[in-house]
Amino acid sequence: MTATKKDDDDDGLLPIGVDSLSDYTPHKLHLLLSLPIPGNVETSTINNNDNSLNLLKQSSNKAKQSSSKPKQSSDEPKKSSKKTKLFRYFMPITRIRASSAYNEQDKYYQQQTPIKPVDQQCDMRFFIIRHGERVDRYFGSNWYMLAFDQQNQFHPYHRNFPPSLPLRSNKLFWALDTPLTLSGLNAAKKLGQTLASKNFKPHYVYSSPAMRCIFTTIQILKGLGLENRIPIRIEPGLLEIGAARYGMSVFFQPNDWIKNGVYVDSSYQPIITTVPPYEHENTYYLRSKYVIRGIEKLHNNSSLESMNILIIAHATSPETLTWDLLGKEPNVNDLYTVSLDISYLQTVITERKQENKSWSLKTG
Repeated sequence: MTATKKDDDDDGLLPIGVDSLSDYTPHKLHLLLSLPIPGNVETSTINNNDNSLNLLKQSSNKAKQSSSKPKQSSDEPKKSSKKTKLFRYFMPITRIRASSAYNEQDKYYQQQTPIKPVDQQCDMRFFIIRHGERVDRYFGSNWYMLAFDQQNQFHPYHRNFPPSLPLRSNKLFWALDTPLTLSGLNAAKKLGQTLASKNFKPHYVYSSPAMRCIFTTIQILKGLGLENRIPIRIEPGLLEIGAARYGMSVFFQPNDWIKNGVYVDSSYQPIITTVPPYEHENTYYLRSKYVIRGIEKLHNNSSLESMNILIIAHATSPETLTWDLLGKEPNVNDLYTVSLDISYLQTVITERKQENKSWSLKTG
């Protein structure tokens, strides 16, 4: 199994010509900007009506004018944005490095966003986290051709590779189901340590079957000090759109992980066992709604006063897993654009009020 050599091994991981790993990022997904969070978050009661799939009305409030600039006349037309800035609600926990193909100067730095103590008036809480840094986004899609020999043995040729990887029946599967970089592994563990410092303890853990998500889950649990203490529930329904285009056999099954020493809940019955190879965005939204409502239903009768559920999935998951909980409309047309603004390990927290079972986003 993949293991990290040391937590702070962030130096010396540079390809030729790159001054900093922070610069090695073309899409700048690592820039966890401190975006404004709305003070009043809409809530909704549980609604399982699958017939409403209207497109999300795409509008944004007009930006406040600076006190140093004159106010515009009321007769001037208002400008509107075509992109739904849902990522403004997302709470970056820590600063993570992303993938790269170019060398750009990183000019932005920010502090970690603190997690406030939990509100005991909430009876259920979802921590939805994107996976860590991907090997294929850092080294390119053909990384496995150089990293594995003809006998399918792994030979890491760069220090940002994980020190070891599990055996697979087909080397080509690595192109379809990528692991994490060493930086991604270390960052995921540090995120777990950050959560632990805020006295967060998950009662249940769910993960997409994608290897990058399982590795992220393992490392977060290590940081929490809960490795081999909380079993991982592998839920195929959490896979992102298009991930199963070559079939479900690409991904490790629960027994494969157990053989590699990972503490997996082998008794867990997935809410969705098979994801279609081709899927439209609106169908993906409905699948995600079915999964998150299914997880909620599984824990409705818990004897715990407040249930914490950790969910590790993909860049689209903070959008597709929360729209129905919050009473939003699915953002079908801009889903890909929204996902580009979700950084590695970026986290969104949703809370359910005990008295009326309505959901809202935790804002700080």
